[in-house]
Amino acid sequence: MRLKNRFMPALLFCGAVALSSCEKNEQETAMPAFEQGMISHVMADSAAVTAYAFSGKQLSQVNHYDTKTGKLESFDKYERDGSGKLVKATSYAAGNHALLSEQKYTYNTNGLLSKTEMAYYKGGKLEYSALATVEYDTKNNLKKKSLYEVNSATEEAIPTSYTTFELLPNGNYANEKQYVIDDKGEASLFSTTTYSYDSNQNPFHELAEPGSASSPNNMIASSALVHNSKKTYKYTYAYTYDERGYPLTQTVVSPTGKSETFNYLYSN
Repeated sequence: MRLKNRFMPALLFCGAVALSSCEKNEQETAMPAFEQGMISHVMADSAAVTAYAFSGKQLSQVNHYDTKTGKLESFDKYERDGSGKLVKATSYAAGNHALLSEQKYTYNTNGLLSKTEMAYYKGGKLEYSALATVEYDTKNNLKKKSLYEVNSATEEAIPTSYTTFELLPNGNYANEKQYVIDDKGEASLFSTTTYSYDSNQNPFHELAEPGSASSPNNMIASSALVHNSKKTYKYTYAYTYDERGYPLTQTVVSPTGKSETFNYLYSN
């Protein structure tokens, strides 16, 4: 089964590239510890959306909550090698700790992420596998991400899409172009997304995988043009800040005009 290529609007958060893991009991899983000065929670109104646990300054666990019930839905744990590089990220369901997904990471000779192997599970069984490769320019700036579906029987990696990136001089991601690959192996431009940013520190800069969410500043607008339909999807992001310039609130307005506000909590 080919993975379906589809337009995904700009995400509020993306997967974190980090870190170490240690066994925790159920109480510790529900209430992670955090390092002073780091992002600790993202809230919607008074309900937790995400909570972050750190070992020193290194992310070790992310908890995801149901904002309606306040209950823990799932959590992600991270493992590193002796040099501090991420080697594995694993997601579990809350309660029974059922395995949801695994991601294994490989780096190039410059120490930059070069490959991610992904496996997704349902009911304890492997549902599908995928592979992502990452390419950089001569200045070690992100240039291209390619996605493959992995055939479980033959282990053949079948290309499904790739995305190219353009960076601004300050390191923020200016735009992304997503291409989809058909059954004949031919690529066509699917969408072009442009971004703009404020001048304040993005608290997820060092936590997110290479891409727009890892930009050093906070995104204030994104506009995605889907070329086949010629439709444009625009999001805006407005912030309030603390005395350091870190965001305290983020208000997201979707293409439909719906507005939602998130609160950022820190450990100090």
